[in-house]
Amino acid sequence: MPVKQFISRFRPAFLLVLFFSLMSPGLFSCMKNNDPVLDTTDYTVRDKEIIEAYIKANNLTAQRQEPSGLYVVITEPGTLPLPTKGQTVSVLYTGTTLDGKVFDSTASRGNTPFDFPIGMGKVIAGWDEGIALLGKGGKATLLIPSGLAYGPYGIGPIAPNSVLRFDVEVTDIK
Repeated sequence: MPVKQFISRFRPAFLLVLFFSLMSPGLFSCMKNNDPVLDTTDYTVRDKEIIEAYIKANNLTAQRQEPSGLYVVITEPGTLPLPTKGQTVSVLYTGTTLDGKVFDSTASRGNTPFDFPIGMGKVIAGWDEGIALLGKGGKATLLIPSGLAYGPYGIGPIAPNSVLRFDVEVTDIK
């Protein structure tokens, strides 16, 4: 087969092979995994130690410890009945890191209570669990381990795997 005839016959295939061999390094160089590695360490024991040291250092009495690791210091239980799954609770709160830095508060928004349906996963798990222990008018400090807060992700000013403190007051249950 003459060279001209060979080239004209296999030209499309040759161009495809040439195209892909030139483009492959560029395509695969975009596939580097530069994403940060997610820390999947179980911080349950560490969080428990941190919370217990915080309770001792601040002369608090944790009136209830849930099996999940949530500590609740109830200063006012509120009136019965307690909220049930799906009911909307209205809450005034201040959220801080354990070193006292405020990261969120209803006070910064005109003391307008935050409303959410309890037990529906619309808030961090520590809130769903802790707020459910309070009746209308109830006040408490929730000491929330990282696994019931924002875990390995953190959010905004909250570092990943942070234990959080929330001072809460249930103003209404609907």
